[in-house]
Amino acid sequence: MSLHDLPEVDVGPVTGRSARAEWRGLLIDSARTCYPVAVITRVIELAARYGFNRLHWHLTDDQGWRFEVPEYPMLTAEGAFLPRGRFDDYDSLLGDTRERAVAEQDERWTNGFYTDAEIAEVVAHAAEHGVMIVPEVDLPGHMMAAVGAYPHLGRPAAAPLPEGSMREHMWWPARNDLLWPTDEARDFVTAIMRRIAELFPGDYVHIGGDECAFPQWASDPGIGEWMRRRGVSRVEQLQSWFMDVAADVLRENGKRVAVWDEACEIWDDQDALVVAWDESRGMQRIAAAGQRFVFADARTLYLNRIDPDAESPQKGMVPGISVADILTAPWPETADPRCIGVQAGVWSEFVLDGDDLMSMLFPRLLAVAERLWNPDLDPADAAARIAQEHAALHAAGALQVLEKETHR
Repeated sequence: MSLHDLPEVDVGPVTGRSARAEWRGLLIDSARTCYPVAVITRVIELAARYGFNRLHWHLTDDQGWRFEVPEYPMLTAEGAFLPRGRFDDYDSLLGDTRERAVAEQDERWTNGFYTDAEIAEVVAHAAEHGVMIVPEVDLPGHMMAAVGAYPHLGRPAAAPLPEGSMREHMWWPARNDLLWPTDEARDFVTAIMRRIAELFPGDYVHIGGDECAFPQWASDPGIGEWMRRRGVSRVEQLQSWFMDVAADVLRENGKRVAVWDEACEIWDDQDALVVAWDESRGMQRIAAAGQRFVFADARTLYLNRIDPDAESPQKGMVPGISVADILTAPWPETADPRCIGVQAGVWSEFVLDGDDLMSMLFPRLLAVAERLWNPDLDPADAAARIAQEHAALHAAGALQVLEKETHR
C-alpha cells in the first residue's frame, strides 16, 4: 500500500466541512536537522491530507544555514556544515534524550543545504497539495551560523561577552548569536530578504524576532554610537531597527511579514502577523498587542515534546503532550477575532531524521486536525478516529521514509 491507496478523510472540500481557521499550520525545523527533500515532501502530503495549508519552514538558526545566497557563499560553504550541537544548555529533557541523540547522530543525522532546484521542488509539491510554504530566517538573534561564516556581522572582536548577568535575561550563556547594527549587517539582511523573496512565491516570510539577548549589545562599549546612528534611545530598540530593515525589503518585494510573539513587545508594526508560542508569556503578549496572530502555544502544540503514550521512548522535551491533552486543552485565545489560525510544530534539536520526525508528528498531528475541523468534537470519538487513522497510516507504510530515499 501507499499514501495514495488510503481512503479520503473527513475534512475539507471533500465533505463540504469548513475549517474554523484560515491558517492551519505546521512548523518543521530544518536548521537543526537538514531533512532531505523526500522527508519534507512526505510531510507536506500528510499535512495536506488532514487539511493543513501552511508549512512554516525554519531554515536558519545557530546550528545551520540551509539556502544559498550568492553574495554570501560562506553561508552554505561553512554555515550549512556545522557539527551537530550537544545542546548542553537544554534542560527539561526526557531521560537520556541528549545521550541517545549523540550516540545516534553519526548514522542518522544530516546537515547541508537545499539547492535552488530542491527548494523549487518543495514549493511546487506544496502548491500541488494546497500548501503554502512560509520560510523563516530568524533575526537578529539565532545567527551564530551566519556570524561564524562572516564574523564581521556579529560582535566586534574587541568587545568582551557579558558575564553573569545573561542568566537574568535568557536561559543560555552569552554567545555571539546577534547581528550587530552595522552597515554591513544591514546590507546582509537586505540581501537575504531579497533572496528569500525570490525563492519562495508565497505571501508570507517569517523573520523571527525571538530570544534576542540584549545584554550582548549593551555590553559593547561602542554600542552607544550605533544607537545614535540608528536613531534609538534604548538598546532593545536595535531589534526593531533590524526588523524594520527586513520588513521594508520584503514589502518592496510583495511579501507580508510574520514574527514570533516576543517581537510584539518591542515592535508595534500592526501589519505583522504574530505567531504566539511562548506559553503564558506569549498569551499575555498577544493579549496586550493589536496584531493578528496565529495560536501556536507550546504547551499543546510543540510536538518535539514527547508523546507519553508513544509505543517506544522518544527523544525530546518534557512535559509531554498526549493526544488527549490536545483534544481537551482549553484554547480560549482562538476565539479572539484577531486569531487567524492554529499552528503545530516540531523543533529538531533531538529529532535526527525522518523516522524520528514522523514518530513525533503522529498520531498527535491528527489530534490537532480534529481540533481544527471539528469544533464540537467528542474527545472519545475523536480519539477512536485518530487511532484508526494512525493504524491505517502504519499499514500503508506512509510513516516510513526509506534510508535509500533520504540519504544526502
